Parts: sequence; C-alpha cells; structure tokens
Amino acid sequence: MTALIFLGGMLILFYVLIVMPQRRRRQTQTRLLQEVEIGDEVMTLGGIFGFVREVEDHHIVLEIAPDTRVRLAKSAITARTEVEAEEEPADSPDGSTDSPETPLP
Repeated sequence: MTALIFLGGMLILFYVLIVMPQRRRRQTQTRLLQEVEIGDEVMTLGGIFGFVREVEDHHIVLEIAPDTRVRLAKSAITARTEVEAEEEPADSPDGSTDSPETPLP
C-alpha cells in the first residue's frame, strides 16, 4: 500500500514538474508563431535577429541586414523582440551634449 502511494505521488510530481511547464511552453510558442506578422523584429533559434518581411504557412523571409534576406522555417522563431527607442542624450547645464568625464582614482 505504501509503495502505491509513493508511486502515485511520484506520478503527480512528474506531471507538475515536467508535463505542465512543457505544455505551457508549447502553447506560448504556438501563439507566437500564429501572431508573427510583417515588420516584427524576431530572434531565431540560432540567435539571429532580423525583421520579418514575408510570412507564409510554414516559412518566413527574414531581413537580417539591408538587402540581405533569408528564408527560414517558421518554427525557427523563438522570440519576438522589442525595438528599443533611441534615447537622446540629455543636455548638460553648460549646453554641451558630451558625457561628463569622471576622474580616475
């Protein structure tokens, strides 16, 4: 009887620690692939960043540099990245935009 309870506990633990997180990851990846659209910046499985230029059923065309496009399997997309807005340097009190130099100790 004790062995049966132990086996049941191990199965529940396996389900909670292994199966549920895998299922969530798969759902998130499926949602990402369905929502990718032209103009999105994405990262591929190989760590390449680029902008989506064409979307088909099973592949995409990714622009990785100006006038450099590659065709990839849609499943190679691992993440959509956020394009960061470039911050303008704040003006210093004397009107210069140079960064202040800090003296070395």
